[in-house]
Amino acid sequence: MLHYSCDFCQRPIDPSVGIRHVVKINVFPAVDSQNDENCTSESESLGDDHLDDMHDLLERLEEQDLAAFLDDGTRALRFDLCDACRQRFLRNPLGIQSNKSFTFSDN
Repeated sequence: MLHYSCDFCQRPIDPSVGIRHVVKINVFPAVDSQNDENCTSESESLGDDHLDDMHDLLERLEEQDLAAFLDDGTRALRFDLCDACRQRFLRNPLGIQSNKSFTFSDN
C-alpha cells in the first residue's frame, strides 16, 4: 500500500480518511508569436542546405556538455497536499509575503 504525506507540512495523508490533493506545475520557456515569425523568415532565407546548420549544431554540441546543451529550463513539478495546505496554496500560490503596512489615524 502506498503511503502519502503532504509535501508542505509533512503530515501523513490517509486516503481512506481525507482527500489527497495533487498540484502539478509546468515551467517552460514561453515563445512569443513575433519570434515565431522571425524564425520562419530566417529559416526560409537559409535555403534547402541544412547540412551546414547540422554541422554547426554538432560543433556546438561537442563544445558543451550534453545535459547543459539540451536543458531548456523546462520542469514538471508534482506535489501532494493535505486539504489544509491545499487551501493555503490556493490563497497564495506563489507564497509571496505581503509587505503592506497600514497607517491608522490618531482619532
